[in-house]
Amino acid sequence: MTSTRILTRRRLGAATHGAPHPPVATTVRRRRTRGFVQVASAATAERLRLNTFGHAYIGLGAILIAVLFYLALAAQVTSSSYQITQLQEQQRQLLAEQDQLRYQEVTLQAPATVDQQAAQSGMQRVAPSKLVNAPVVAIDLTAPIGAPPTDQTPLWLRALAAIVNKIGVTRDALAATH
Repeated sequence: MTSTRILTRRRLGAATHGAPHPPVATTVRRRRTRGFVQVASAATAERLRLNTFGHAYIGLGAILIAVLFYLALAAQVTSSSYQITQLQEQQRQLLAEQDQLRYQEVTLQAPATVDQQAAQSGMQRVAPSKLVNAPVVAIDLTAPIGAPPTDQTPLWLRALAAIVNKIGVTRDALAATH
């Protein structure tokens, strides 16, 4: 550690102590400047005429404001948590009610329930007494697959229709007269 006495001896040189020292380069000292916060706090203290207790009060006030913000955020988070819990409980109740309604719907549509309600209203189930005859199918099921459709028109009538078509009278007109 270098004291001010040692620095003074170096500056004055060896003449005062009797021992020759090599010449020492003089160091240029810079003044240390204060930072913005130090200057701003000093200026504010001068304007507001604050003493040491004033700075403490300002610090305590800042801490109090920070604590109040923290408490407000904690209250909001707690309130949101309660709302989420309440909505989850409401959803659970609605799902249980939906399941109950589905069960009731299935129960009401069961065949035994339908028969019981019909009997209570005076309806009776009657067993079918006879079967209805099916109509005759107009398709020849014995014809081979892929065979051309059978034409029931006689051969002489088809030949006559071909000649008349060449002349200009259509086959449908002949068929209408037949």
